[in-house]
Amino acid sequence: MKIKANKIIDSIKVEVKAKVNAYRIKGINPTIQTIIASNNTAIKPYVLSKIKQADNLGITMKIIELAANKKHEACEALIRVSNNDNSIHGIIIDLPVRADLDHNRLLSILDQKKDIDGLNPLNQALIQQGQENKAICPAAPQACIKLAESIDWLSGKQVVVIGRGPTVGKPLATMLINRNATVTIVHSHSKDLATILTPARFIFTATGQPGLLNANNVTAKHVIIDAGIAYKNDKLVGDFDVEAANKVMAYSSVPGGVGSLTSVIIFSNLLKCMNMQGYF
Repeated sequence: MKIKANKIIDSIKVEVKAKVNAYRIKGINPTIQTIIASNNTAIKPYVLSKIKQADNLGITMKIIELAANKKHEACEALIRVSNNDNSIHGIIIDLPVRADLDHNRLLSILDQKKDIDGLNPLNQALIQQGQENKAICPAAPQACIKLAESIDWLSGKQVVVIGRGPTVGKPLATMLINRNATVTIVHSHSKDLATILTPARFIFTATGQPGLLNANNVTAKHVIIDAGIAYKNDKLVGDFDVEAANKVMAYSSVPGGVGSLTSVIIFSNLLKCMNMQGYF
């Protein structure tokens, strides 16, 4: 069974639009500042897609692109200006940034209350402490959890997280623990994947390795939440081989699953940022 994200997406959009309209009636224009400091040209279509979605929700999204000849200090200055600009309610630093920039340093100076992606160290620490209500949580892990919970409760379940990256795997594992799941983390040094997966109810994967999950290592009780992104034969695919769809209880598709839901949760995070900044 393919897990349908559309109902969840539509519900979030309705909620976001209503809150944005309420702000606009008060003369407040919810605004996101996106900072691009990358040599990766693939980022721009993604940013343009976010701008279109923001516009449809009544949210303003601005873009600043760091010139190629500008150094780390210039990028820091852009972030500090946005931190102090009361007309900017949320900030996104599109990753990956250029190799000559210290992305951890950039994330650390980002105002925690404007950190839409939830990657500032303070937000990460609050999540680790189980205080998600005080944090901005990364959108992709939120999307993974919402899709999983549309199938079954997480509390008390055996779950496996494949991947330990800073944007999905690590925060997702912590957020699952916060929901009382029993979590096993699999990474590049883990051995005998099929044996590790066997007792799991939920498998969350975010490696970008097409076919990592397949008919040889999944079972009929598994719910697969696929946050992997890769291209195979010029087609966007996830980590789960959909040829094995009839071998599992349920799975989320790529595209149309975690990614689509993530792109909407970003705007829900903006509204939480605004609430933390004192806008009601």
